[in-house]
Amino acid sequence: MTKIQPYIIGVTGLSGSGKSYYVDRLKEIFSKNITIIGFDDYYKPLEEQHIDDYGEANYDLPTALYSEMFYEDLLKLIEYHPVMIKKYQFEHYDAPEVIETVSPAPILLVEGLFVMEFSKVDALLDYRIFIDCDTDLCFNRRLKRDMAERNIPEKRSLHQWKHHVMPAYNNFILPHKEKCDLVVINDGPADKNIQIIVDSIFSEAHPTVLEAIGQ
Repeated sequence: MTKIQPYIIGVTGLSGSGKSYYVDRLKEIFSKNITIIGFDDYYKPLEEQHIDDYGEANYDLPTALYSEMFYEDLLKLIEYHPVMIKKYQFEHYDAPEVIETVSPAPILLVEGLFVMEFSKVDALLDYRIFIDCDTDLCFNRRLKRDMAERNIPEKRSLHQWKHHVMPAYNNFILPHKEKCDLVVINDGPADKNIQIIVDSIFSEAHPTVLEAIGQ
């Protein structure tokens, strides 16, 4: 059997910009032919996080994640080996441990705030997507998600946005916007941008990828 050379897509953007929506849409389109691996599952435990001047852990730093472990897992997936990932529970400290098997696929989508900040991970990407969105809308989405899904009180979420999220965006995420192959202005219907991404896969992916997905 011919060895498949996966097409690797990187997706980044401000927290709350809509990255997950695009990831989910591409999953719907390509089904078993795409694998999603998120940097969010590689956060270090609380005791290894930097504590800011206000006594709060800062998860919005590149050092907050096991970047080398993430890189090594990407290499395994590229070589068509499955990886085991411990799902990160954010502030649900009493939640039961969840171990997920991530299987290789012809299309590999790498999603997270700092996927382009780590040079070794960035070097693996074939196509880079930056999701751009109104900052106020991102803030409102983030606040709602923190309180509803991540067990984070409103006061802490507001503190994180001001002192952690926006500085990280300006220092470690926004600088990569100019080098991206596609900048999505996420202020309306996504169909056109989704089609651009699909077209890029069909036109740029290695022939082994197209053969695997039946194109």
